[in-house]
Amino acid sequence: MSCSFLCQIDEHRVVSVPYWSVEIDMNINPHLPSEYINNLENPMEIIHEAERAAEKDIWSLMQYTENLRRQYGKEPHSMEILLKKLYVRRMAADIGITKIYASGKMVFMKTVMNKQVFKLITDSVVSDVHRNSLVFEGDQIKAELLLELPREQLLNWIFQLANNLR
Repeated sequence: MSCSFLCQIDEHRVVSVPYWSVEIDMNINPHLPSEYINNLENPMEIIHEAERAAEKDIWSLMQYTENLRRQYGKEPHSMEILLKKLYVRRMAADIGITKIYASGKMVFMKTVMNKQVFKLITDSVVSDVHRNSLVFEGDQIKAELLLELPREQLLNWIFQLANNLR
């Protein structure tokens, strides 16, 4: 194989980043209800285990979430938000996004991907709403929303976007 062929493959490859290098700069810090905490054997350990699962890969996090639900039932809304943040961070790491933050109606995602990879990924996004809101500029993906969303709804929107992008 020639170098030019391998170079072409390399420039069209999604490069992941380490999970812990992904920063989600959104002021969402849910507090678990006391009745849920009382049902957990060790609440802090449960959260740390979820983080360790997310650090491994998306499949480990999915298995962890399923086991948590099997053992304790459906999680309360605040635990769902906490898990969603872990999922967003994991999916972002998998597609090379290093930072996610919002300002007004704009969501910014700092990334290590190049424009060719961005185009390949966005061409496969099923949701017109997500695809049409995305622009690649420099080392960032920008998404313009129609209106400013409350933080939890914004996290849901970013979760859906990240799921579409992977």
